[in-house]
Amino acid sequence: MPAQIFSMEARENGGARLALNYKHAGRSGIQRISCDLPQAGLLQLVLFAEALSLRKRFGRLIASDVSIDGLKISYDPARRDLQVERQAGYSRQTAGLPIADFHFEMAGMTDICIAWAEVTKNGPALKRLLAECAAPAELERLLGRDEADLAMHQLREIAVLLLAQEASTRGSALARKLRGKKSQDQAREAVSGFVLELAAELVPVSA
Repeated sequence: MPAQIFSMEARENGGARLALNYKHAGRSGIQRISCDLPQAGLLQLVLFAEALSLRKRFGRLIASDVSIDGLKISYDPARRDLQVERQAGYSRQTAGLPIADFHFEMAGMTDICIAWAEVTKNGPALKRLLAECAAPAELERLLGRDEADLAMHQLREIAVLLLAQEASTRGSALARKLRGKKSQDQAREAVSGFVLELAAELVPVSA
């Protein structure tokens, strides 16, 4: 069930419209899966795409999926394509989606979500602290300098998306550290530690 066309269109409310046209085996004509994603749902999908890309960079392929309001996208290392499932009431549609097509469309959505994160109240401070974070030494050993730089760039992208969300939560301890002049060292330690934890979870390096 190869996808014919996959597209992601940003919405003014911060969400996006997902559409996948595909040819269903045994049926005539083109079938269509489509749905609107809220901003939080788009962020989930972006994080899924970034994590998938980073794991593939290291060859650390594991089964994973993301579910958003009746939409489920799954990755299985044993399959060539992603599997897309849309459940709406009693109606269920499934289709394959080439991973390259998925990443091509998601690149623009990633840029949109990162732009949002960087202009949040604590976004500039997070961006500065993340830029100061040193890459785990094992990245260069495993990948070489150029690939290690790309991997660290992706880790920073994932981190700013997650940390901006955390810092935007009412009563966030991270937000207090980021805003306080006397707590900048604590904020730096928190951000650096988060990146190391993220690396340990997503790539084969030790924290």
